[in-house]
Amino acid sequence: MSELLTLTDAIVPPTRTTYAFKSLYFDWPGQAIQVVVTGSDGVDVEGRWFGAEAELLMRAINVANLTVMSLQKRIFLKMIADGKLPAGTVTGEPDA
Repeated sequence: MSELLTLTDAIVPPTRTTYAFKSLYFDWPGQAIQVVVTGSDGVDVEGRWFGAEAELLMRAINVANLTVMSLQKRIFLKMIADGKLPAGTVTGEPDA
């Protein structure tokens, strides 16, 4: 076995309490969606959907009434529902 350095004091990762939207990518011909959100600790988390599920989501978003619920909120809630993000509450006002 190779050598190891055992730390006297463990490095504890910073707490992550929020996520902010970073990017959204639709690949219509490839039937893929990629979403990137950034945690308050600076770590990016990706959500990806492929195939028929991605196509269904893209079609739903394409015709969605975004005056009722913002695109970002819809995607945050979808990521929570699919287990890509932990449970939480979406707050704030949509960017205009």
